[in-house]
Amino acid sequence: MARSTVDLPAPAPGRVHPLNSAARHSLADPLPIHPALQEGAAALALRWLSAGDARPTRAQAEAFAAYRHVGDPPADALVAAMRKDRRGRAQLEQALEHGVETVDDPLPELIDFFAELEAVPYWLDHALLERASATLNRVPVDTLVSLTAAVTLPGSYVSPLVNEVLLHGGDLHRRAAGRVTETVSWLVDCASPGGMERFGDGFKTTARVRIIHGYIRAGVGSLDDWDVETRGVPVNQLHYCVTMIPLLAVALGTVALGHLQSAKEREAVVHLYRYMSHLMGVVPELQVASLNDLTRLVWLAAWSEFDPDESSRLLTTAVLDSVDQLRDLTDGTAGQRLRRTLHRRVHHDLTRLSLGPSYAAAAGVTPLSAGIAVLPVLAAGNVVRDVAQRLTRRDVATAARRGHARRAADLARLKERVHTRPYRRDEAVDTVRSRADKPLASAG
Repeated sequence: MARSTVDLPAPAPGRVHPLNSAARHSLADPLPIHPALQEGAAALALRWLSAGDARPTRAQAEAFAAYRHVGDPPADALVAAMRKDRRGRAQLEQALEHGVETVDDPLPELIDFFAELEAVPYWLDHALLERASATLNRVPVDTLVSLTAAVTLPGSYVSPLVNEVLLHGGDLHRRAAGRVTETVSWLVDCASPGGMERFGDGFKTTARVRIIHGYIRAGVGSLDDWDVETRGVPVNQLHYCVTMIPLLAVALGTVALGHLQSAKEREAVVHLYRYMSHLMGVVPELQVASLNDLTRLVWLAAWSEFDPDESSRLLTTAVLDSVDQLRDLTDGTAGQRLRRTLHRRVHHDLTRLSLGPSYAAAAGVTPLSAGIAVLPVLAAGNVVRDVAQRLTRRDVATAARRGHARRAADLARLKERVHTRPYRRDEAVDTVRSRADKPLASAG
């Protein structure tokens, strides 16, 4: 069974941590670095991202662990109301597309949800959102697909508790290409010009994903074998960290593939992902506002959630194998077989380099291959392309619009090839229950 509590290392010799204020606020015994963060790109990224000592204390780790029992009350209340009143689904869509004020006799929970969703945080800076859009729209969909398949999703499969919820909630290991495409589509929506404005695609997509999570919480939480006391709330706030951290890390990590970012652009990207987290229902205490915040949360999440098991292997293998479909390499010609082999090796190499040999071994990722030589070539080409775009662009807004137009066209072709289907919210609870008694390898 998956670990249900944070397994922290022992205190430094001679130190005890009684339940008193002095001990809880002591800075003398910070957490040591997790072994998984001493390997691969994670070790380099922590040194590169952090501007100082971001090591959390044991008191911070205890406070972090408590969020395992925190869900998303506004979304959960709305989901409960929608399950009782079938008008709720149409009301939700009407409110998302045209405003809650246009809904006739809205559910009280709908009003409460939108009051929270539409509240504009004091820190929101639209100029930073615009800069983030221009920065991320320089990254082509092909790069985003590769990093999502090889880094983002495998990076979110480190936690057995997260994986258990995923496998109950949908046949993700059988439709891995669809999940990659849906994740990329959401990121493209959020980074589109104006995407995070009230009626922008990114705002609306994020709200819909938030409600889907509420349905999954309701379904998994109702299972007889789900013990909330030991496992926490399904799709809890720690789970949000485990999934949002790789998304942000990859957005910043595109630098490694030649997509250059200035310090101001990195700040803007962090700001965008903070707002995405806010709309997703992440509590303010766990929203990343700076690179130091990101480093500290990575540190905490590693001690709290990193424990790869057979579910990590199942999901990681599936997403890496989905490269064939994502790259349209499913026929049997000699040329396609060669390209398929190369793409698979390169994606396995990306996973191993990014997540380190320990996770790679646990998840069944193959050893580094000669395909790794392709990565510097790709990076060099991206540097040249990025520099050319910077030199020829007229302004930030124009660059963002042009970049998004290219990404939207590429994404449309990808969706057609993968045949993505929307997740049906009102079937989520039944889907969870139908999978509850199936063994891990056959769930789906």
